[in-house]
Amino acid sequence: MVSILRKVEWVRVAGKWTKMSIMGTNISEENLRLEEHNNDNRVVILMIPGNPGNEGFYAHFGREVLKNLIENDQKEKKNQDNQYLFYTVSSLNHVRMPIHLDDGEHRNHDRFSLEEQVSHKLSFVKEHLPRGKKLYILGHSIGSYMMLRILPEVINAGFNVEKAVGLFPTIQHMATSPNGKRLQGTLATLQRHDWLTKMISWWVDYLPSSIKKYLVGLNLRHPNIWTGKDGWLYWRSLRKRQIEQNRRIQNLKTKFLHLQNSPRHSMLERLGDEQVTLDEDDCEHAFVISEGDVMARNVIKYFG
Repeated sequence: MVSILRKVEWVRVAGKWTKMSIMGTNISEENLRLEEHNNDNRVVILMIPGNPGNEGFYAHFGREVLKNLIENDQKEKKNQDNQYLFYTVSSLNHVRMPIHLDDGEHRNHDRFSLEEQVSHKLSFVKEHLPRGKKLYILGHSIGSYMMLRILPEVINAGFNVEKAVGLFPTIQHMATSPNGKRLQGTLATLQRHDWLTKMISWWVDYLPSSIKKYLVGLNLRHPNIWTGKDGWLYWRSLRKRQIEQNRRIQNLKTKFLHLQNSPRHSMLERLGDEQVTLDEDDCEHAFVISEGDVMARNVIKYFG
């Protein structure tokens, strides 16, 4: 039985407090050193979440990825000296910052644009990721877009990027999708009139924690999902961030290395089956809630 360890920390990323987690069979300080080791056998995996941007939702998925990789190496009797490290970085202010970290320079209610979130992920790579012998980057939903944006600079920074994999990527023509057409007017209105968003959602802040827990639990009852005091969806602030992200990503066109599960066959037609894989397991877009084990088995196919 493979024992996967996990630790969660608040760290500074470009001066901003950020919640991150690290998983692996060996997460000692020595094994997490940023500098490259002699005969380095560390394989680093970076997970860039989709909304709501909370690393905690990827704990089960990350464990399953690591277990599958290790068991597969043992079964095939190869790469058995690999030390896998799974890093997940939360988006700025998508997890409620502890009060004692609020130093006046970075506040819980600060809002960050999509461009700032992209820059934040690049800073995290440069400041906190070990070099290792290989780096795999996984992006989920809007995290796939951020992954692609930082990829050239990560490579230029000297990281040995083996693959970049987008899971349910949200990277193109959101405005022309069925949900985009239905919600575009509403989202644009709320983006232009910030006061209206506050007026609609002000009451959420005053709900008792027990009520918030109950309401969130209606959709997050699966045993795989991580819970805890930082796990509540802070609806008002997240809604405003999602509005801004949706506005900025409209009409985006891009190419990418590997894509897992796009709802649009047009991506397959445009980029070909070497770059696009359509999900055959009918997983939900928010696969981390109940299908992290299924997606983990699919993802390790991209690891060499």
